[in-house]
Amino acid sequence: MELIFDKEGLWKSMQMAGNVAASRNTLPILSNVLLKTIGDRIHLAATDLEIGIRCLIDGEIKDPGSITIPAKKLSDIVRELSSVTDSGEPTKVKITTTSNDRVEIECEKAKFRIAGLPDDEFPPLPELGDDFLTISSATISQMIQRTVFAASTEETRHFLNGIYLQVIGDVMKMVATDGKRLAVARYQLMESVKQNIGIIIPIKTVNNITRIFTNDETVKITLLENQVLFSTPNITLISRLIEGEYPDYEAVINPVMKNDIILTANTDRLLSVVRRVSLLANPKTPSIKVESNNGELNVSASTPDLGEAQEQMQVKTEGGKVEIAFNAKYVMDVLRNVGTEESILKFRDSLSPVMISPAEGDDYLCVIMPMRL
Repeated sequence: MELIFDKEGLWKSMQMAGNVAASRNTLPILSNVLLKTIGDRIHLAATDLEIGIRCLIDGEIKDPGSITIPAKKLSDIVRELSSVTDSGEPTKVKITTTSNDRVEIECEKAKFRIAGLPDDEFPPLPELGDDFLTISSATISQMIQRTVFAASTEETRHFLNGIYLQVIGDVMKMVATDGKRLAVARYQLMESVKQNIGIIIPIKTVNNITRIFTNDETVKITLLENQVLFSTPNITLISRLIEGEYPDYEAVINPVMKNDIILTANTDRLLSVVRRVSLLANPKTPSIKVESNNGELNVSASTPDLGEAQEQMQVKTEGGKVEIAFNAKYVMDVLRNVGTEESILKFRDSLSPVMISPAEGDDYLCVIMPMRL
């Protein structure tokens, strides 16, 4: 096999594959990337059996073939190669296989020789099916960004260690919760799905989605028996699903929607106030106290070892006054993702969950449990 690539194109593909290939595994083949020619196209693939990626790379095929190459070592080499020649032209990288599965990598005057493995034992990756959901990559990335911060990191609650993707009719939702907060992003599809969807996608997968599908392009989502595929013409990301039943998040949202103390605040202004005041909150549990009365909001924090801070801002209120405590980080995570000039906060009392949502539209909301005063 002999292939020639532009250095930058190869490096971009290796960055995607390197995030997927197993760094520690009992099977050496899973630490490698597969480089393979099919017809006039060059495919690069990697997998750790939980998540996999297959992408097409532009390059010149001098001699077709296939080989697997240690992912980290190839990434390290390609990263350090110069991007331009002495004359200012993009550099070319030549990858050649020799006897005994040795791989030679040449670029300008640099030459490397490393050991590869034959592709016989490389796990096959599934293909895109005929039944799929179509959505833009920008929409998927935004929905992930608005929810992923609320996902649990506790291994004992594995079914919360991901984002719940639900599609009913023509409405798609992404949901994440850790039991202390709940974030829901909603999107109206162009057409209804034939069969409702409810799957839990691991955090590693959703992080790779936002890292890989950076161009604003159409993504096809296909469900297999226990896997989900996200595919564009050049890249396919495959992931196993988290097994388990996701909690009934609607049972959390419905009562909070009826909260009758409503506060409307400028989103950026409130975010700035919370961020400043939280500087003197306890770093381990950054509790802030929020008090609203007659159109004024007072945000304060007090920590014996650090001191205290407070700041006021004007807001619109209806339904009475409230005094409540929050984890400042939870509030800031939501406000950074509201996406509108004003935010609405709905309260009931100092011990009940609070809902935060954009002042306009119904595509996003978050429910936060309060802290004890």
